[in-house]
Amino acid sequence: MKKKLLLGLIALGSVSMLCGFDSAETIDTISEKMNEASAAADSMSATMNLNLDASLNMDDGTTTSSLGIAANADFDMDYLLDPMTMKMTGTVSYSALGEGQEMSMEMYGVTDEDGVFTTYAYAEDPATGEGEWAAQKADGLNMNELLEKSKSASVSLSELADWGMAFTLAPEAADVDGTECYLLSTTIDATSLSTILTKASELVGQDLMADENVGMALSLLEGLKLNLDYYISTADYLPVKIHMDLNDSDLSILSALLSSTLGEGSEDAASTSMEIV
Repeated sequence: MKKKLLLGLIALGSVSMLCGFDSAETIDTISEKMNEASAAADSMSATMNLNLDASLNMDDGTTTSSLGIAANADFDMDYLLDPMTMKMTGTVSYSALGEGQEMSMEMYGVTDEDGVFTTYAYAEDPATGEGEWAAQKADGLNMNELLEKSKSASVSLSELADWGMAFTLAPEAADVDGTECYLLSTTIDATSLSTILTKASELVGQDLMADENVGMALSLLEGLKLNLDYYISTADYLPVKIHMDLNDSDLSILSALLSSTLGEGSEDAASTSMEIV
């Protein structure tokens, strides 16, 4: 009995060493194992959920009103990676001013023998319940070659710090529906986007920041923060969940822009204000 118990404890210890959270892991080692696991995968499935819950608070100096805006989307996706084939189905719903609509969507993608990827999308008219299909080819892009390059051109997450995306590794394991995970986090803001564009300019040999529209877009994005959390399984180093939110964003610049636009041509422009919450 003692011998069986000892063997059981040894087996349990071996399994935990192979599959459990390892505090000695670093962003680089996890990134390397993620790249290896992803390169070996031939298919994947995912569920995507998006949620927007916002309001526009307006004040013209005498009256204060609020406009609620809500939107939700749920999608199920399946991919085969060689050759690239995909299926995505889901629903999108939104509401404002007490009115709302919901529509269903489908999208399929296939890669032909020449590596050309074609998508077929179906969108339903929420008013009639009828829909139509639309097809689009990604001309000039060889999907087979792109997948091969992506397998060989793996990038360490720590290297992305030079691109304005510095990841941190949580010191303890995270749980996602019973799956033990490593948690890697980063934040993207206007400064990060500027760094990414600068680095991309060096690669393509063209100053992408010189475009005045790019500069204007970056100024409007000032204050926005996109928080990214990546949950990676400690057992097989494949992604289990990605969470993104804008919860820490400062929307004052966008609010000021809306207030300015709203007040144009109004005698009470100075007293007109709009706040995004």
